[in-house]
Amino acid sequence: MDWIVWMLVIYILKQPVKTEENHAGLPIAIHEEQRYQVFAKDKISIPCVQEPTQTSPVIENQIQWFFEKSNGNLNEIHINNNVNITKKANVISFSSVEISNSGIYICKFNNIYTRIILKVITKDSCLGYGQSNQFVLLSAKNTISCPSRLCYPGQNKWKIKWYKNEIEVLERQERITLKLIDETIVLYTTYPTDAGLYTCDYSLFLNESQWTVRASVDFEVGAQDTQEKPQIFHPENGEHVEAEIGKPLELRCSVFFGFERTFNPIIKWIKLHPDFTKDELRQTHLEAPKKNIRGTVHILTSMLDKVTLNDLNSTFICYAQNSVGNTTKVIKLVKKKADIVCLVYILCGSVVLLLMMLVGSGLIYLRWIELVLLYRNYMSKDETLGDDKDFDAFVSYAKQNCDSDEEFIEDTYNEEIFATRVLPSVLESTYNYKLCILERDILPGGAYVEDIVKIIKRSRRAIVVLSQRYINSPSIFEFQAAITCTLEEEPIKLILIEFSPFKEPESLPQVVKKALSALPTVVWNKSNSSKNTKFWKKVRYHMPVKKNLSLEKTDILMK
Repeated sequence: MDWIVWMLVIYILKQPVKTEENHAGLPIAIHEEQRYQVFAKDKISIPCVQEPTQTSPVIENQIQWFFEKSNGNLNEIHINNNVNITKKANVISFSSVEISNSGIYICKFNNIYTRIILKVITKDSCLGYGQSNQFVLLSAKNTISCPSRLCYPGQNKWKIKWYKNEIEVLERQERITLKLIDETIVLYTTYPTDAGLYTCDYSLFLNESQWTVRASVDFEVGAQDTQEKPQIFHPENGEHVEAEIGKPLELRCSVFFGFERTFNPIIKWIKLHPDFTKDELRQTHLEAPKKNIRGTVHILTSMLDKVTLNDLNSTFICYAQNSVGNTTKVIKLVKKKADIVCLVYILCGSVVLLLMMLVGSGLIYLRWIELVLLYRNYMSKDETLGDDKDFDAFVSYAKQNCDSDEEFIEDTYNEEIFATRVLPSVLESTYNYKLCILERDILPGGAYVEDIVKIIKRSRRAIVVLSQRYINSPSIFEFQAAITCTLEEEPIKLILIEFSPFKEPESLPQVVKKALSALPTVVWNKSNSSKNTKFWKKVRYHMPVKKNLSLEKTDILMK
């Protein structure tokens, strides 16, 4: 008979791939078809055909599950909408499978569809159906039998396969106390790790179709029910707890309860007044129990909102009870003494910390510009990229002309040298900025008013070299135009350099007067000729962030 069965299996595997329609009405290729018969109220898991591999693990979100309706359309199964269905990796699980869960399921992974026919029957349909839940004692010899092994008597069944939490159970050298004997799992010594969901499968032919009959055993391992009362670990009996009058106080009680299958622990704080009346304290927090095979630890916290004199004269009792009996621990509250030494340490520490903060703040204030420049040079993004500007700064200064008074010629000449030579020698040659100097870069001899406005708008900054000559010269229009540009949609920033002291004339435009009073000014003097002086650091602080290629090359050469 066995060779007939194998011939039928080979015939089935050689059948052509089936084609169905998905929920959009389009044809889909069915890679394989599986049939499972399970029993109502069991915990059941159904795997997709694709198995995870080390090189291409199945990711939970890559697998979709559908339920095929009677008209052939597919409805995707959303796990959040099904309280008894969960999904993990390539497995869909039913916490308690119901008759209504019967039907056709489609598993999709990498555009490959697998049809799974699930038939749920009642356990009454199988005479002699075994235990689905099994509680055993730790360290003892126990057996796990397939609940459905007696179903379908007289049918040719394939050998039963066992799975624990979806992993096949096999005899292994590292676990010699586990044996598979007569399709039953024998545990000669039972360990806590043996607990879990065991699933047994065997295959047979029903109505000329191959079915996998699947049943499960929820295997629980525990110790003997405790014969001991609860043990209170904390507090100690007779302990004195310091408390401050008018301040809140937490009372913690830590209790170990021995293992009980029917577990109903009681833990509470009781206040015993001087007149021997009792009050149960309000429970503020009960931590999640810490479980092991021998029992559980519970920690209860109750709060006194405000300690009173009555509390100091009362007794507080931690009470714990299980089915065997109860245990108590008693504590007393005592008035807390002022800790002068601790107070002195806290005060001294606060003073030292305050001084350190003040010194640190002072250093940051004094060295703020240097710190910003250091950060910008190595960390900040180049803000000149992609802004469609031609110049980093437009330089406005008093120009020398033939109509100048003789008394101003020498000063103007020095001012012009500063603007056309000194500024470029540092900002352009050393720090890679591109300045716009009208006489050099645009039109020697000057430009029209509208041209100057356009040039200012093409610049990221406007450097204004202030002096008495500049304030009284036509170049003040450039300053006024730059102020106007700062109010536009893409404003520029102004950098004011006081080349020499000046007095504001009455005729000076009002908008210029406001700018002079509101904007910070960098003062120039002849001692600032070195590029490392504070003057140049302030100017660079106001200039746009730009990658300094020359400094990078210097760093590379130094390395």
